[in-house]
Amino acid sequence: MKRGFLKTDKAKIALEKEYPLEPIRSPPGGTKVTAPKEEPEFDPTENQSAEDKPNSSKQLPVDPLAHLELDHDITSSTDLHRLPPRLASEYKDKERAVFRGWPRDPNGKPLSLRESHIRGKETPNRILSWGATLYDFYQVRVIPQVAGFITMTSGSRIAAAVRAVGETDVAADELAWADQEADPCEVPVADPGELIRCSEFRKSSGFLDIFSVDEVSTVSTTEDDDNSTEQTPSDGNSAEVSEDDTPQRVASVLMSDRPLSSPFHPSHYPPPWPFIPFTTPQTLLQKRIPLHLLPETLYVHDPYDLLSVPDSIRQYSPLKTTSWLDKPPKVRQYKLSLIPGARGTAQKARKEAEERKNARILQVYRFMPTEEERARGEPAYEVPLPTRPPALTRVEEAHLYLSPAEEVGVGNHSVVYKAEFELPRDLFLEPQICLTCVLEELQKEIRKLKKSGKWKTMLHAAGCESPQESEVEGSPDENYEIPVPPDPNEEFDAEQIIVIQPTPLDSKSSSSPPEITPYVFRVYCPDIRWQNPKAPCIHVNHGPHPRTAMFQVAAKLSFRHDTHLKREARNYQSFPDHFFQHWNGYNLIRPLHGPVPVHALVPQFYGYYIPHDIPASTASNGESGKPYLSPILLLEQCGVPVVPSKLSKDDREECVSLLLRFNDAGWLHESVAERNFLMQEGLPTMWPLERQFTDQLSFRLIDFGRSRLAENRIEFHTALDEAMKMFKISYGSFEPFDE
Repeated sequence: MKRGFLKTDKAKIALEKEYPLEPIRSPPGGTKVTAPKEEPEFDPTENQSAEDKPNSSKQLPVDPLAHLELDHDITSSTDLHRLPPRLASEYKDKERAVFRGWPRDPNGKPLSLRESHIRGKETPNRILSWGATLYDFYQVRVIPQVAGFITMTSGSRIAAAVRAVGETDVAADELAWADQEADPCEVPVADPGELIRCSEFRKSSGFLDIFSVDEVSTVSTTEDDDNSTEQTPSDGNSAEVSEDDTPQRVASVLMSDRPLSSPFHPSHYPPPWPFIPFTTPQTLLQKRIPLHLLPETLYVHDPYDLLSVPDSIRQYSPLKTTSWLDKPPKVRQYKLSLIPGARGTAQKARKEAEERKNARILQVYRFMPTEEERARGEPAYEVPLPTRPPALTRVEEAHLYLSPAEEVGVGNHSVVYKAEFELPRDLFLEPQICLTCVLEELQKEIRKLKKSGKWKTMLHAAGCESPQESEVEGSPDENYEIPVPPDPNEEFDAEQIIVIQPTPLDSKSSSSPPEITPYVFRVYCPDIRWQNPKAPCIHVNHGPHPRTAMFQVAAKLSFRHDTHLKREARNYQSFPDHFFQHWNGYNLIRPLHGPVPVHALVPQFYGYYIPHDIPASTASNGESGKPYLSPILLLEQCGVPVVPSKLSKDDREECVSLLLRFNDAGWLHESVAERNFLMQEGLPTMWPLERQFTDQLSFRLIDFGRSRLAENRIEFHTALDEAMKMFKISYGSFEPFDE
């Protein structure tokens, strides 16, 4: 196409035939605006310059960019995260693109998008173009008089720019849409607490009992008894082995020397727990654990001696897998190692957690009466709950299980395994109290009050009349004593009243009552208890469960004399928070042409651990005189390496965007390769069942042993070139200037 072709009469007539004036789409909550009919189809003076025509902005046709979206009506059924149907076929294998245009006044002022004060909505990564949906990105003329001076950016950013130049009447619909756009927010991963409950229910159902350590030990002992003879072995060793077989099997999973207060004490595992490691499906651990709650001591169950990694990959060979219970138990003690900056962050967070823990808040359930009970003169009842179990402010220990059968991959510097990571259950689940139990205890105490006659006395003391229809009341019972409040000498900083409505259709509680109640009686119920994992109440839908929960993570081990793992752990502790966070919406990052999701950039970090009895300075090089034990880097398990040729263009752009976001934060990866981009089915923010029925993929960038902070832009451009070539993404015009 020749330069200036779009300014000719022929081009303008063709443009109007291709994009006839139609009703403009309605902004959310607004009314539909119809294009004026009296506007001429063609203005013969359009070829004149702006200087030759007064009031030219009113005479010129609508900016053609305003018609880029094609679908002008947005309804409640419109999927704002997909291309409009009329455009989908034009983009072939792409589902994310900038397809809308922001109309400009042809005589309008240039937009100062380079100015630091012109900013739209952003996530903490501070990338300038963020939009909640695909409909929140636009092409816009930066200088209206220059037809080719077009850029792509977010609607909130354009809105700030056009308001700065006073251009608010040309794109009223777009401004209204931008003003009602959702704000950026962090999206939580699937609740690990709920996943724990589902896993416990599945395991307690009996379908997995064949993998229980107790079940296998019982079967094995029975078989040994059947195969035994009356003849006593001459050396007596066989009999001793048979007697000790069951304890050894259990010892390969449990540690009898743990204190009773530890959730890992064997007494806290009701049948059918524990299970043989790596025989039952485990939940992926995807939630970020704050630094101050990373386990301080890690007990590594390593019967295959995988921690004694050889000197190099040339000496490495996979081990043959034998049954876990056939291996003698071998447990190594490791300790958490944090860099000074991360240690300071953890100490500060722990101090704040201790302050919250020490805050004395009395929780009270307020049961509101029904309409019938109000008519009878029944009051509302408040039930103070017993002191809430304190929240964790530190995690003393955790357990890790390793098996050669779960090897993920071997590199030049490390070996990676899928590992089972056992953590205290309270780290993910809040203490629970049964509402039904509370209500039953309240009704029991009320009956006692009414039967003793003290309930009527309480009514009179409150200045209330006795109900006309009352439950059976007897003579005052001198032996009945009203229960005293829990912790009578304790003073509380505040009360948290949780209102329970009577209607069964509304099982939710609110923080404040919907209407005024004439009077409220506070009744203390001494038999209310918080749920006990070993003996839950009869109202819950599961049986006893352990005080721990098992997850699947990635455990990265290092070859001897290699410092990559230590550097990688240091980098994980130095990364900004937004590297680990999932955010709603999309970013538009140059030089990519399509919006990309703002999911977590790197795997979650679950700690860097070194052998407990080896000084930190020699833990990685084996110079202490003791057998070499590899340090351990625990990370989120994020899938398998990508194969670019099997990915859609959207997915390839998303992979490149990971590196762009990494670079934008000042980090240089230094090892751009396919193996360092991982993919998995579904998103961590989805429930596991959802992930089985979606074709959506999520991606992460890994392997930061060489990564470093950098300032030389040439290095960033070199890394980007490698990624663009690897994922077959072409450069193109994105912005007419650097942001």
